[in-house]
Amino acid sequence: MSVKGSTALVRMASNPECEILGAMVLQPGSEKRFYERVVGKPYDREFGERQSSKRRGAQFEQNAYAGDARLLREALAEALQTHAEHLTVRNLLDDYPGAKDDARIGRLRITRGILMDAYAGRAAPDIIVQPQLLLPTKPGPKPFFFIGPDLLIRSRENGMYLPGDLKSFIVRENEIAPSDLARVRLQLGAQVLALRHEYDRIDRSVAVPGKGVLVFSRPNGLRPHAPRIEDVEGAVEAVRIGVAAFLRHRHHIDALRAGAEPYTVVADLKPNFQDACLSTCVMAQWCRQHVAGTAADLGDVAGQALGDTTIEHLFDLMTGAAAPADDREAEVAARLRLLADRHGLGRAA
Repeated sequence: MSVKGSTALVRMASNPECEILGAMVLQPGSEKRFYERVVGKPYDREFGERQSSKRRGAQFEQNAYAGDARLLREALAEALQTHAEHLTVRNLLDDYPGAKDDARIGRLRITRGILMDAYAGRAAPDIIVQPQLLLPTKPGPKPFFFIGPDLLIRSRENGMYLPGDLKSFIVRENEIAPSDLARVRLQLGAQVLALRHEYDRIDRSVAVPGKGVLVFSRPNGLRPHAPRIEDVEGAVEAVRIGVAAFLRHRHHIDALRAGAEPYTVVADLKPNFQDACLSTCVMAQWCRQHVAGTAADLGDVAGQALGDTTIEHLFDLMTGAAAPADDREAEVAARLRLLADRHGLGRAA
């Protein structure tokens, strides 16, 4: 996992109330380093994408891009209503390889030039490999996010580009695991938002649709499956909410830290522990301490239904040791007693 680029926005969109995540996005360096500086000891658990998954993803992309992206052109040809040999490709990694900011800026400059050429009706590639987009977040620390789709794919109908992502998830019978699809839809949402910014620089009247292209892997070999065109307008709005949350957290954190590094004010920030944090964030166990002994520690559903009610009080309501304070607690007590009877738990004398 990462708190850079579109992945940071995806995570902010998934948990916009977490100020700890806002500090992590602002803090230079890795998440593990952030944890070490806050907690005072190394992070000792497994975290992030497994090396085997990284190797699979890298090989899938390498296969797709090889030979002037032959396999990718073959996969996209039907969706673009043309023949694979008629599709043109520009791989920006050939011009500026690497992930450092100077390479990203070089690819951003080329991407903007291609978008302008296509808008003006000049010759432009059908597929841009590893383009670079920018999403501004106003003046201040972390004033922009680099957003890097795997692809920009040009429509033969209107000449506009749509973002596309290559994912090495295996597609069987045209089905993808819902958890995988939800995450990549948010990634496409961030890419659409950044692409809208880039087109706004050219002409504010241009309406970029809330759509993106997903290219998954076939089950038999790391070859691109037929693309899926996803409507991601809902994901775009979720990312927009995430950006607004980041701006809000940034303002609060800046006021607290007074020039110091963001990690130094974590104790004064509000965490928002969720079940999903356990698989996505190094700070999950640290944040979980703040809800220990309350309903939220039992999971998202319990936390949403019961708020900050303590587990001890819930047990007392279930056993009859405590009287309900209001109608809401009376309803909770009744439901807990049904569970107690079902599982053979005793009542208070």
